[in-house]
Amino acid sequence: MWPGSGLNSVYHGWLHGGLVNGAVDGRDGYPEVPPDPIATTEQATLLAAAEPQRLLKLDGHRLIVHPDALPSRVIRSTPGRIEASASPCYAELIVDDVFLQQDVVNGSALKVLFRYRNFGAGTAPERSFGTWVQTSLSAFPPKQPGELEAALVDVRRAYTANVERFAAALLAPPRSRR
Repeated sequence: MWPGSGLNSVYHGWLHGGLVNGAVDGRDGYPEVPPDPIATTEQATLLAAAEPQRLLKLDGHRLIVHPDALPSRVIRSTPGRIEASASPCYAELIVDDVFLQQDVVNGSALKVLFRYRNFGAGTAPERSFGTWVQTSLSAFPPKQPGELEAALVDVRRAYTANVERFAAALLAPPRSRR
């Protein structure tokens, strides 16, 4: 597993919005976001604690959480295994993007793009699946300085919930095509 590279943001307001990372970069007119609220190292810890091998029903798989994020180019252009592993049961769970989406109508949500590939014993994926999942935020970003700890708990809770939502989406039966 690989965590994401940190938090990005997008804001949709009444008179402006849509600027990627306006809040994260502290641009005027955007809600303030604490610096690096869900860093790569924090994501790695949360991923391990969520036990995705259990959630994804990967019995017999040993969880290896890599400490660094992968560049999107590597994620999207590597046809085979990212790690040079000869393991007969090899799967990859990769966090590609993490976004704070703020909207004056719908509020704030943490959106995560997960990518999953299961290779089994082969060198090419037997199954690939990727999707965005999101969880609403109730306390993040903090409105007042004294609310920082509760806000950080909220964003971490949402990240863990997103791991669980992704696992549920991956294991759901495919929709019938009409």
